Amino acid sequence: MRLREFAEDVEDRSRDLYANAVTALSLIQNEIKDGKLKPEIPTELVLKFIRNTGLAGFSYQDLVAANAADPAMQSMVKNITPDTVTVNTDTAADVENPDEVAQAVDNPEQVVSNMAKDAMARRQD
Repeated sequence: MRLREFAEDVEDRSRDLYANAVTALSLIQNEIKDGKLKPEIPTELVLKFIRNTGLAGFSYQDLVAANAADPAMQSMVKNITPDTVTVNTDTAADVENPDEVAQAVDNPEQVVSNMAKDAMARRQD
């Protein structure tokens, strides 16, 4: 038998922790958008959501560390304190050019064309 069959890769485990935390925060963001929660919620409630994803031992320190290390989580959380977590609900603020996004929605062919051009520009021969 190989060691890999018994031992988890630490990097894979941390990615799973971050993915589970981001999943829980996405659910919280949806609850906020539906009006069921306020953007500033108790830290214990956030930890409960995250623990329900299968991370039974997830703590406040883990939440702070995950927020510091994962860019996806950083974009979802405005502020973390021991008492409250403020969730970012302003998705328009994350967009650099809101006008371009509005045009993209109106013209999907242009979006595909731009994506193809970007891919060709990045292509290494």
